[in-house]
Amino acid sequence: MDLKNKTIIVTGAARIGKFVVERLIAAGANLTVSYKTAKPDFGGENILYVQADLSDYKQAESLVSQTKQKFGSVEGLVHMASTYERVPWEKLSPETWDSSLDAIAKSAFLVSKYTADEMLRSNTEGKIVLISDWSVTTQPYKYYLPYNSAKAAIEGLTKSLAKELAPKISVNAVAPGPIIRPPDLSEADDKEVLANTPLARWGGGEEIAKAVMFLMDSDFTTGQILYIDGGRSIA
Repeated sequence: MDLKNKTIIVTGAARIGKFVVERLIAAGANLTVSYKTAKPDFGGENILYVQADLSDYKQAESLVSQTKQKFGSVEGLVHMASTYERVPWEKLSPETWDSSLDAIAKSAFLVSKYTADEMLRSNTEGKIVLISDWSVTTQPYKYYLPYNSAKAAIEGLTKSLAKELAPKISVNAVAPGPIIRPPDLSEADDKEVLANTPLARWGGGEEIAKAVMFLMDSDFTTGQILYIDGGRSIA
């Protein structure tokens, strides 16, 4: 899909997300960028900023309707909004479960549903890209049970949406590996990450942006989970 003058909704534009937004701006897309707390600023003229808690169905629906009102159409969604909460076993509770599942899986379903509804009403051929995690189905992190479960749900949601929405709308996911080193990561943990990554380096946010742009461009890819992990998933 040629993105020039197309309208794309992007959620979660911090960290890795900012690389995606910059790529979409360069491609000439109109953007709606949603945020929950801190409003980003990308300096582009054709950007609508919307504050929203996307686990709330009314706010998710409003995000799409505001986009349609501003730009007249919606052709794509890149849903990157997420949390990453460490929860040791003794602190697991219904509240910690709901927190991750709502922020990750429920929000992905809601914003995908309302975006797809708008595309179908408008008879638009569109693209949805979600974000999983390289580890969740084969090597889930200890102390991240709700997060792992929520991200695994993203993979099931991606494949189910792809079947439901074909042939008009393609749905895929990107599963990042070691992309940006966390600022609080110890030297010992950093060495362990690199030792267990065949390409032996952190990928950088631009690698995820390239993957998203590939999926937005491809017209014959749907229901796929694209691993961008430096080989971590095969190590």
